[in-house]
Amino acid sequence: MSQPRRSRTTDRPSPVRVIARDLSEPVRLDRFLRDQYPEAGRRSIQSLISGGRVSVNKRQVRLASWLIRNGDRVELLSAPRAKPRPFAAFDDRWIIADRGDIIAIDKPAGLLAEPTRYTGAVSLLSLAETRFGKVTLFHRLDRDTSGVVLLTRSQAANRYLDRAFQQRTVEKEYVAVVSAPNRLAASGVISVAIGRSPARRDMMAAVERGGRAASTHYQIIAETDSAQWVQLWPQTGRTHQLRVHLAYLDAPILGDRLYSGQRKPSTRLMLHALRITLPASDAFPAQTFSAPLPVDLLALPNGWPAQLGADADIG
Repeated sequence: MSQPRRSRTTDRPSPVRVIARDLSEPVRLDRFLRDQYPEAGRRSIQSLISGGRVSVNKRQVRLASWLIRNGDRVELLSAPRAKPRPFAAFDDRWIIADRGDIIAIDKPAGLLAEPTRYTGAVSLLSLAETRFGKVTLFHRLDRDTSGVVLLTRSQAANRYLDRAFQQRTVEKEYVAVVSAPNRLAASGVISVAIGRSPARRDMMAAVERGGRAASTHYQIIAETDSAQWVQLWPQTGRTHQLRVHLAYLDAPILGDRLYSGQRKPSTRLMLHALRITLPASDAFPAQTFSAPLPVDLLALPNGWPAQLGADADIG
């Protein structure tokens, strides 16, 4: 397991400044910002205002109903996030590699990995089949998790991957952004069994008795005053393992509506499947597939530590 650099900083992105002009009458702050950022989500704008990230004439404003007049100088600590767009077709930019029997895809956040009986929403598998023909989704990611997913075209590839996953010779690496401060040490191993939550059918829980053994190695790779970027290597593959393990140490992943206690988080689930490494076999060579960190993990309000750069020393 590699040992990436660790850094601490309080640097923030440069603020965004807008001067109100050509208003026929005073308008609410939230309406003014929606007009300035038509692609932004309403929730994103509300979060900026309520979070104290907007000022008017150098005065911090937390009221969405604050009236903006011509000449007012509105400053945002960061631009609001754009609303997610529906996925209408497979995007070839998602292809990491097509090795014939195995296709590696960089799944975007917000896209289901496979169809479910509960929703008719489009899925990566259905879109991929329109692009590649009949394929198998060998493993899945949660809807709001981005990163590497493997598709297969042959039974030989399925047998190879099934054996590798069962023997735990596949190395998976993730990056998450978690809240701080918390109980995480600089690095360590989280070994806590995971079972079904008695509270909700769609949740898992850390349990002392019963459940299934689960283990996660982790390393903090960067941090600010209120967030940490954590690299994770799950040694087992339990449902919601990384989300449950981090929440167990009071370090819930930002944007996790199930395990962070926030019913309407202001960000998507900040979890990304960074890399997957497959072992060599008689029929298949050892190979590694990587998905670059998405922009939203690098552009949180607190800012990805600037000195690490977009291509930080991860892994």
